[in-house]
Amino acid sequence: MSRKLAKTVALVLLGVLLGTLPGLVGCAEEKAVGKEIKYGWCWDFTGRAAVAVVQTFEGMKDYLRMAEEKDLLPAGVTIKLLTYDTKSDAGRVMPGYVWLKGKGVDIMSAAPQDTELLRSRFEADQMPFYSLSNILSMLDSEWLVSLFGPPEGQIEVLLQWIMDNWEDYPTKPKIGVVGLAGVPFYTSQQATVEKWMADYSDKFEYVGAQMAPTTTTAWALEIGRLRDSDFIFAAMSGPPLASFLIEARNRGYDGKLLGPLETFIAFWSLIKGAVPEEALDGVITGIYMPWWTDTGSFMNEVEEYAQKYYSPAEVETLHLGTGQYNGWAAGMILVDALTRAVAEVGAENVDGIALYQALKETNMTVEGFGSPWRITEDANCFMQTVRLMEYSSAVGDWVVITDWDLPPSLGG
Repeated sequence: MSRKLAKTVALVLLGVLLGTLPGLVGCAEEKAVGKEIKYGWCWDFTGRAAVAVVQTFEGMKDYLRMAEEKDLLPAGVTIKLLTYDTKSDAGRVMPGYVWLKGKGVDIMSAAPQDTELLRSRFEADQMPFYSLSNILSMLDSEWLVSLFGPPEGQIEVLLQWIMDNWEDYPTKPKIGVVGLAGVPFYTSQQATVEKWMADYSDKFEYVGAQMAPTTTTAWALEIGRLRDSDFIFAAMSGPPLASFLIEARNRGYDGKLLGPLETFIAFWSLIKGAVPEEALDGVITGIYMPWWTDTGSFMNEVEEYAQKYYSPAEVETLHLGTGQYNGWAAGMILVDALTRAVAEVGAENVDGIALYQALKETNMTVEGFGSPWRITEDANCFMQTVRLMEYSSAVGDWVVITDWDLPPSLGG
């Protein structure tokens, strides 16, 4: 690991290593008065996904801190956040759920693939889940809503973009997939690409998928087998992705590298610190939310409080990821729903069920997003529209290349 990368990761993880193992933390930790709503996070705080998770968690804490400063929380109610560190280890997910449930949490959050593992348990327990991202298999769960849609929606938009912009028909674009085997979050992305390859065999030539063990650090075999691809979808994140990007370019792959925000943008601080600019140039990603270069009331507020709560060096790190404003948005929705729940049932009666019902009735129009934040019949996520961005080494940042659109499966 380079010194630059190590420093970047250290900045993001420092606060967590001091306090996010079981038993943290919350906006109400020092002045619990009245009714306390406990929100449990069963996530990876120190493993391969920690860079994105920690930044998002801190972003939500920052929104709750601001809400307290401005007295935005309903009278008589406080929010406390508790965490359990899964370390990206599937074997820790159920113990984490049980531990948080034992602590009396009213509502919970977990990584998309982990909600899939927990589904039968939390639906039987009627434990509400308000998560960040989703997975295709969980869109029909009556006990889960998420901040933004599944990566499969972004992949649909990316594939549609290739069909709409490929100028060499009847020659077909060659599509490959590389990712981590045995992780449902990634194999589901593989399945989405492969379904499109089958459904639109007249539009694509499928080179195949190379799904490697999660411990893989050398990618010579996979790159060799995908070398002829015009586009490679990357279904992985964190250090494995960084090593793949470097090795792919070093071994002469000159096609386009694509992936959802969970592949690239969410871990951008890590990727940007580890991968040379020339290897990143031309990478294309889908995204459900704005980027730091966008303006408008939402992003302006996020930037204002980032500057207020963090040092210039820390703000620079925040600007290399979506976590800060994803957490801010998640906090906005949570406080709005809690306020409505209290108005409905009273502060003394509000609980996870009342809060969850209010979450499902959320309808907020926020500047900078492609659609209102609301749950629909087709998707139990608040952010549903996607736009595409391409990384430009000349600009040194992401450049928007399409407007907002719904994934084709949602009518786009």
